[in-house]
Amino acid sequence: MRAALLGRAWAPPPGQVHVQFGADAATEIAVSWAAPGPAVSPRLRVGLPGGGYGSEVPAQERVYTDALTGGTAHTYHARLGGLPADTAFVYQVVHDGADPVAGTFRTGPRGRSAGFRFTSFGDHSIPAPVGRGLGPHTPNAGYVVGAVNALDPLFHLMNGDLSYANISDAPMATWASYFTNIMRSARHRPWMPAAGNHENEVGNGPQGYLPYQTRFDLPGNGSAEFGGNWYAFTVGTVRVLSINNDDVCLQDGAFSTYRRDHVPGYVARGYDPYVRGYSRGRQRAWLEAELAAAREDGEIDWIVVCMHQVAMSSARLNGADLGIRQEFLPLFDAYGVDLVVAGHEHHYERTFPVRGVLPGSSVLTPAPRGSDPAEMDTRDGTVHMIIGGGGHPASAAVADDGVPPEGALIIGVGPGGPHRQRRSAVIAEPAPWLAHRDLATPFGFASFDVVPTEPGGTTSITATYYGAAAGSPAYAPLDRFVMRKPVGAGRRSPARQLVTG
Repeated sequence: MRAALLGRAWAPPPGQVHVQFGADAATEIAVSWAAPGPAVSPRLRVGLPGGGYGSEVPAQERVYTDALTGGTAHTYHARLGGLPADTAFVYQVVHDGADPVAGTFRTGPRGRSAGFRFTSFGDHSIPAPVGRGLGPHTPNAGYVVGAVNALDPLFHLMNGDLSYANISDAPMATWASYFTNIMRSARHRPWMPAAGNHENEVGNGPQGYLPYQTRFDLPGNGSAEFGGNWYAFTVGTVRVLSINNDDVCLQDGAFSTYRRDHVPGYVARGYDPYVRGYSRGRQRAWLEAELAAAREDGEIDWIVVCMHQVAMSSARLNGADLGIRQEFLPLFDAYGVDLVVAGHEHHYERTFPVRGVLPGSSVLTPAPRGSDPAEMDTRDGTVHMIIGGGGHPASAAVADDGVPPEGALIIGVGPGGPHRQRRSAVIAEPAPWLAHRDLATPFGFASFDVVPTEPGGTTSITATYYGAAAGSPAYAPLDRFVMRKPVGAGRRSPARQLVTG
């Protein structure tokens, strides 16, 4: 008995529990977690509320050794398939000798059978400092999780820059803090990420994304090498595509002075956090194929892209990136993407529907295809939203004091390399695409209410932005607008040709 108690006392407990959808949210779920050491017989018990845990699924272990600290991360993932749609489940994460951790999840609806809500923000960070406190941290990084929970969304989209482990002296502790913080929500609903520039921890894998790839279990993209860096899933009539813009961005956004100076072998191993072009065109080819398939799917009315860096911005924290306009926006136009949610700029901003380029623009400035900021028909173009106030303390600055506002755009980078960050070359440009912005409220998130069918034969997504002051847990609605179009118009109808204002 004493030996059994000692074994239990030293068994590594499960923690950092979070849920993800598979490619089909109606039938597929993955539950992931971490432990401070190797777990014995890690597994998932799952069942229906009130019916106990009727099934047990073994978990797969994934580990990585952190290049900076030498520590080893132990993560576990259990996949479920063949589940009934729009159904609530209960589960337990179990290790031999440790107390289990309980959670719940709900599968997505099938087709147009039911509406749902999802939420989104980017640039999160952690609630309190770890290590020497080099990484960003604010109380709002904790408060926003509770605010999201209060709206009870089916799932949440994380628009990149999750924990900021790549600029921390204690990256593994930073990830632990991050997942521990979001666990009160993420163990009950999928938190689906996009990889941002601060997910690139140089030295951890060929492009620095190994911790991100190890800690999440995301839908496949046909590539073992780039698994999780981009993926897609379907919820009801919405197809969500998560992409990694570092593959196309000009900005040198992942550089870390601390990692340059402290990662062993940084020089000898030729580490370089600038990874533009790393997929050698594979991500773009995948994206085009996925968009084409979604456009031809009669059950899909909405295409939503979740990404980090932005194609348009009127703030000067970073600026928009010309690389996104060159590589991805033509695909968004060609295949009728409805909505883009992004971060990178630490404020809230949204556009009119955009398609094509302003006449005479040498920098591919997107052309607005509407003028009503309250209701938009996304058959006319793609609505872009910057939702970058998840928790990072740095605030956006106004690009100019003029009227109308100007956009800020990165058109290139200066000299630099693995040892010196390349500085962005930023220009001002017209911003006729700007529908609304809020530079005064430092923190916030957005919710999206999807109505698959309305009287009159339309479908809609109502977006609401909630903001909070620094240090305040009170998130209040500050902006609301509606995207609406006919049911089934989706991808097959040709885009309406409007005159650019």
